[in-house]
Amino acid sequence: MKILVISDIHGNASALKAVLNAEQDSDKIIFLGDALLSGPQANETMTLLDDLSIDIAIMGNHDEEVLDPTIYAKWPPEWVALNNWIVAQLDSGAEEKLKRFTRNGHYEIGGINLYLHHGELEKGEPAALPNAPDATFAKLDPGNETNLVLFGHTHVQFKREIGDRTYINPGSVGQPRCGRLHACYGVFIDGVYSPRHVTYDPTPWLDALDKITPLKDFPDFHNWLREGLLKGYGIGEKEPWTGFAAEGYC
Repeated sequence: MKILVISDIHGNASALKAVLNAEQDSDKIIFLGDALLSGPQANETMTLLDDLSIDIAIMGNHDEEVLDPTIYAKWPPEWVALNNWIVAQLDSGAEEKLKRFTRNGHYEIGGINLYLHHGELEKGEPAALPNAPDATFAKLDPGNETNLVLFGHTHVQFKREIGDRTYINPGSVGQPRCGRLHACYGVFIDGVYSPRHVTYDPTPWLDALDKITPLKDFPDFHNWLREGLLKGYGIGEKEPWTGFAAEGYC
């Protein structure tokens, strides 16, 4: 039994295609959320996800923003313009498909009992990053009913063991933040987990970005998005991401 675990695609269909091509023999698929925003290949991404018949898809914070754009309405104007364009361009039915994403909780798949969480915690809480305190990870599974927790959101591929519990972030398919242009994910094979990554051609993503007309009013932001993808620093080449990159994280 092979289970593919993916998270944080963020409208990067080019990266998702590379993962799916590398793992065509997967029996089941878990998606930990953030499918479309804020990437230029949102419709292509949704088509790929639709064709996959994903077994479990968790609702991410950016998925909620597609369903309720007021959440990002007070963001900086360049982000509002980008997200509004993406949402306006979505194919008919995309929002209904997102509504079928489920919530954080306990699941069983392929004989494995686990807790699935997108990874976003309450405001003021430390993010679930490799250097976070143990107490942060305990908040990812408040019920403490399983020894295995999968989560995304923080875009760093790592595993943390605390007592008899294991916390796994497969990393981001579409927007890694540790200085490498590749798509990160993980697989379980007969219950044994391994992290993986695959390189891909970013040209289609870059071409799609260039077609987003509102970004012509924000050329510096447009270039920042472009360079962020190519350099592997999706939200800027700064700490803590440069530190994690130096430590070898994906």
